[in-house]
Amino acid sequence: MTRIFPDAKDYRTVTVDLDDAKRAAIEKAIGHELLPGQRDQFQYFEMTGPAGEVIGTIIAGSQKGEYGAVEFVFGMDRSNTIVDLYIQRSRERDQRFKQKEFLELFRGVKSGDGKSIESRYIGESTPGTTAVIRGMLKELTAFDQLVANRQGS
Repeated sequence: MTRIFPDAKDYRTVTVDLDDAKRAAIEKAIGHELLPGQRDQFQYFEMTGPAGEVIGTIIAGSQKGEYGAVEFVFGMDRSNTIVDLYIQRSRERDQRFKQKEFLELFRGVKSGDGKSIESRYIGESTPGTTAVIRGMLKELTAFDQLVANRQGS
């Protein structure tokens, strides 16, 4: 997590429970069901600075690829804008989704603009690129509906 926020001094784990209504709203927005293990809770990490202030958010997500889970980690600044993304683990044979040019497509996306992720990549669709795009959409939509829309309320 400090790969994305090297100035962070600590972090807090935040878990949000999903009831049937919250899960249904997220699934409707993304157009498919959440994966097993993602249906009951949403988890993210608040990265904190020297005085305990939140300096950013980390989300560790996963999505089904062709050969298993594609695990990725992305960070958002205090305005909920993606600052960086990396692939943590994958068994996919086609590695195009790990290329810097692909991953940089998502920088600058705000949590409320998650749907724009689907149109950012115009290259050949592979199981890896599809997994990252679907996973990012899912994580941003969940964050937006469960966290960002409630910040400040």
